[in-house]
Amino acid sequence: MTTKPAQTLNIDALLKPILNLEPQTKWPALLGSLLSQHQDNAELCYRVAVILEQIEAFKESEAAYFQCLELAPNNYLLYLYLGNLLEQRGEEHTALICYALCERLTGNFKQLQLPKNMAPQTVERFKNAWQCMERNLAVPKGYKAARWVQYSSTPFTTPQAPHLFYVTDLDARPIWPAETFSWYQEFMDCVPDIITEYKHAIQSLSSHLTPYLSGKIYENEFPKLANSDNWQALSLFKDGSENHAISSQFPKLKQALENVPCYGLTNTPYEVFYSKLAKGQTITPHYGLSNHSLTVHLAIDIPDACYLEVNGERVLWQDSSLTIFDDSYLHMAHNGGDKDRIVLIFSIWHPALTLAQRSAIQGEFSTRSEWNANLTKRLINYKNNH
Repeated sequence: MTTKPAQTLNIDALLKPILNLEPQTKWPALLGSLLSQHQDNAELCYRVAVILEQIEAFKESEAAYFQCLELAPNNYLLYLYLGNLLEQRGEEHTALICYALCERLTGNFKQLQLPKNMAPQTVERFKNAWQCMERNLAVPKGYKAARWVQYSSTPFTTPQAPHLFYVTDLDARPIWPAETFSWYQEFMDCVPDIITEYKHAIQSLSSHLTPYLSGKIYENEFPKLANSDNWQALSLFKDGSENHAISSQFPKLKQALENVPCYGLTNTPYEVFYSKLAKGQTITPHYGLSNHSLTVHLAIDIPDACYLEVNGERVLWQDSSLTIFDDSYLHMAHNGGDKDRIVLIFSIWHPALTLAQRSAIQGEFSTRSEWNANLTKRLINYKNNH
């Protein structure tokens, strides 16, 4: 027995008799009835939602958008259009959730390149969405002297241009004299043991080296380094999580770092890793994520013709020495030698930040992370309660 293939729904033919009716007050009921007959057709559902929005049947339009989201949860236009509708209904905070979910599917709105053939009404909705996001997300609630860069159109007043978070009133300089930090000498006293420990441990841990830049998001900016052995990391701490299998092999380093104000979003350092840059490789100029932390390099093994450049200022690493710089400035690194370059890298809090200010920044990141992690749940809760 053969099964007849499902016929393609002629949506225009189904809509035409309804849209020819007068007055338009009849449309919501008839369009709702049409949807009930074809509950699994996402395209029809979307068309109906847009029509209902255009005739200002907002409640019915909202219901149709939500029905369509159940059928096509990865369609960014649904979140964009639903968000605009919710704004019109005075539900700005829920609209913001929709825009954030749309951004997950399309990429950062601030850098988004819209197709030239995109419908004008869609372009206008993206513009409205960006304005809503900047209005609500650019300025931290608990730390007013800062901004979330990806949601702010405010220009920088210094050469700094971090991607994520910017504190506006911090002393800014590309290179910081390492010896001026209170913890410097105590840490330097530990350096010989740290280097000896590394050279012993790496013999058994070399297989744990992984590409420092992993994932497709880095392939355009760093084509020779992303997902490559050309730039590898042996991470004791990464994104705030400790890799105990590796960190347990470096007790001397961990003990030395206990007296250093390591940057972290919790009480754990955000990142501590040994960085191996292969011979002949260049880390192309780029900006870091924020200016409320500084980057520290401890030079372990430095070949000739090897340097770091920050805001146009070139630094030559010296074995067993520290280099401290602000990676919110444009910076790059080059290994022109005949062997791998090895440095230990970790981050410290900007020295001008008080303990209370550090705590406030940590709170901002925690709140933003929790909000982002529960967007879909919040949208479902709104739907169920309205």
